[in-house]
Amino acid sequence: MIRFLTALVVCFVPSALWTASALQVEKAPLLIVSKRTGNAEIFLVNAKGQAARNLTKSKAENSYPAWSPDGTKIVFASDRDGEMNIYVMDADGGNVKQLTKGTERSRAPAWSPDGKKIIFGRTVGDGCGLFVMDSDGANLKQIGDDDGWDPAWSPDGKKILFTSRRNGDGFRIYVMDTDGSNVKQLTNNANSFGSVYPCYSPDGKKIMWSDAEGNGLEIYVADADGKNAKKLTQLGGYNTFATWSADGKSIVFHHLPDYQDGPVYIMDADGGNRRELLKNEVLVKGARPAWRPK
Repeated sequence: MIRFLTALVVCFVPSALWTASALQVEKAPLLIVSKRTGNAEIFLVNAKGQAARNLTKSKAENSYPAWSPDGTKIVFASDRDGEMNIYVMDADGGNVKQLTKGTERSRAPAWSPDGKKIIFGRTVGDGCGLFVMDSDGANLKQIGDDDGWDPAWSPDGKKILFTSRRNGDGFRIYVMDTDGSNVKQLTNNANSFGSVYPCYSPDGKKIMWSDAEGNGLEIYVADADGKNAKKLTQLGGYNTFATWSADGKSIVFHHLPDYQDGPVYIMDADGGNRRELLKNEVLVKGARPAWRPK
């Protein structure tokens, strides 16, 4: 199965939107992935969509950025060594270190709440497995089986949210303990498009994801156990890469009305007050924005 939307990076933003003062650099809350340099780079932007800094500055493809809980580090995926592996860098883009090696593609890294561990997905056969390592790359081990994608750690550090196509008809959301045990299915709809990208709210009480509706994807929110699901968007096309701000009051996501490009929006946590952050962006794998921790 091809995950259609996971081949999609923020791209071709007018240069006027990318100028920023030193003060804006200090306050920039969002990491995004952009191809404005010709390849996928990780940028800091502020809440008005202005780019503060290109953090990666490489000719490689760089994606899946995620802040460490204390905001001092950024973990990301890059193919700068020829294969997609996991790297970490300081918050200003310096001191880049490679954490994984090998020919299996690695993706979607996420920090544990205490900053001591990193979980990520890695190709296993025709699928993807979830692996955990220390934040320095040591003690690598697989958790769960060979069908787990796009993990997210619960804020209390006790659970891992992930997607799986183990039923054979599409992706659904599951949760498990951090050792891979006690797996539970949270959603019932079979999402054949992929690009589910589940995440927890900062207080751990809610989960958010993209789910199939007709020929596209809409953004949903539910209680952490999957109950009381509510649709936040009704825009048509593909709506994906949604993530909460650190205070839980805002959500940023990508909207592709024509299935190729479209704006990046910010909205309130209840789906209201939607406004445009970036225009006419083309998405690629690993382009979900990441909000700076409090």
